[in-house]
Amino acid sequence: MIYLYLTATLLFWSSMEVLTKPLMSQVDPFFLTFFRFFVGGVFLLVFVRRKIPFKDILSLALVGSINGVLSMSLLQLSVKFSNASTAATLMATNPLFVTVFSLILGKEKLSVKRFLSVAIGLVGIMILSYGRIEGDSIVGLLLGIGAAITFALYAVLMRDFTLKYGSLDATAVSIFSAGLIYGLLLILTRNLRIPQINIPQWLILIYAGVFVTGLAYVTYFKAMEKLGPSRTSLVFYLKPVVASFLALWLLSEPIGAFKIAGTGVIVLALLLR
Repeated sequence: MIYLYLTATLLFWSSMEVLTKPLMSQVDPFFLTFFRFFVGGVFLLVFVRRKIPFKDILSLALVGSINGVLSMSLLQLSVKFSNASTAATLMATNPLFVTVFSLILGKEKLSVKRFLSVAIGLVGIMILSYGRIEGDSIVGLLLGIGAAITFALYAVLMRDFTLKYGSLDATAVSIFSAGLIYGLLLILTRNLRIPQINIPQWLILIYAGVFVTGLAYVTYFKAMEKLGPSRTSLVFYLKPVVASFLALWLLSEPIGAFKIAGTGVIVLALLLR
């Protein structure tokens, strides 16, 4: 059952960039990100069991906005300006940047293994950048790297809250808060553009909210309860491979030699972490 949870998480998270890529010509990336975090946050709140003080709710809202408002906006823009598989691969490098922020903030100590992991990961990113193929752009690559870096900062800052309140409860509050803040920002700036799309396209948006941003976190934390953080992090290691396969199958995205090499080097770096 545990590996079923892990498989579900991997498929949900690997499919997000691929399934939302075709919507980018009709759905505003900011609306899509707001929608999936608000819907996913509402879904996750059903599972919250602990009472969190208002002061920490405000802190979780701020930290959650680094993820929901900043990182995921950058990711969705990366999906728009690059191939879905490229955006997914770059996002999967976030554990490397988690190591960097952990060292900077004094959460971890520098070791040869961690240094090699980050260095090899950066080489993989450079290979992807040098060998970008049709559909990729420098802007898209930079946005994807920015998404990974800001998500890593979110992950490091969330550690104290997850230890205090549990991973699921803390994540639920941070995601819902981020969705709420995102919606308010779009309303205040008059940028809340509700798309004119068909029912299948709305179903993709609902999938991105309920399954990718909601249920995937539940299955992820269920797997973590039994397997621990290290083995559960296989999700990030395998995401580039699964996302690339889905993009080839569903979107017919090309896979060049540099892309294969870059993805392979990044996966190697993640395994060394």
